[in-house]
Amino acid sequence: MKYLYYPGCSSKGTSRAYEESLLSVCRKLGIELEELEDWTCCGATSVVAVNKVLAFALSARNLALAEQKGKEMVTPCPSCWLMLTKANNAFREGTEPADKVREALAAGGLTYNGTVNVRHLMDFLVNVVGLEKVRKAVTNPLKGYRIAPYYGCQIVRPYAQNDDTYNPQNLEKIIEALGAEVAQFEGKTTCCSGALMATMKDDGVEMSRNILNSIKRASANIVVTPCPLCQLNLELAEFDEKQPWKETELPVLNLSQLVGLGLGLAPKELGLSRSILPGVEKKIKTAKKYSASLEAAEV
Repeated sequence: MKYLYYPGCSSKGTSRAYEESLLSVCRKLGIELEELEDWTCCGATSVVAVNKVLAFALSARNLALAEQKGKEMVTPCPSCWLMLTKANNAFREGTEPADKVREALAAGGLTYNGTVNVRHLMDFLVNVVGLEKVRKAVTNPLKGYRIAPYYGCQIVRPYAQNDDTYNPQNLEKIIEALGAEVAQFEGKTTCCSGALMATMKDDGVEMSRNILNSIKRASANIVVTPCPLCQLNLELAEFDEKQPWKETELPVLNLSQLVGLGLGLAPKELGLSRSILPGVEKKIKTAKKYSASLEAAEV
């Protein structure tokens, strides 16, 4: 299978581990990703808050380049997926600011007809690759792990691609396909604070720690999220130097890192060493041993 790949800015910077693990997982599953040539920022977050036409034009430019290739496009970032989807819908429905964006594209010698289907990695794994294919590729079943599925807010609002906005289940399906147990908790679609972590850090840390507290109450030993910003913020909340957080030091993995763990990929292929939290690989192993000892004690 061959698909277009839109990495987004974070995959080339603060979330390089997401790209490294994603590409490793796709190779293992026999999926070929072709990175979109000459891609640019999608216009998410700060841009769309300041200039909607500019933000949509940035996304539309990427969509126009993808349309020339005639393939479905996959992205690991919920912010990118959401921004590309909003631009797509504006073109398909003829809503504002589609006309102004068409003019901007024309000035750059481009046109877009709204034909590109953009999938987030989570939906791609569940509904294109298929859970059965993932299940058959598992060589390191994650039995013994209780994994908290933290979606974040952008992957389900205002759209939830082939899932439920209020009670999404695609992460749970992937966790179970890897052989692990789902740790249900309150707030799985609660905002982690997003960019607030950079502007009002104390408030941002508190929001992320509320989520971590809920996850700890569910007796989870790993957190998985499809969002690179959520992964970063939860790690920052655990590692904050001014407000040490020693009670909850859970490994926070992105989606492809968790899948790669189940597929038996090496830590280097998963980019585990790039985690903000020290000793993540050791924490993952310790978590499984701890769960196994609890299970033995119950028997």
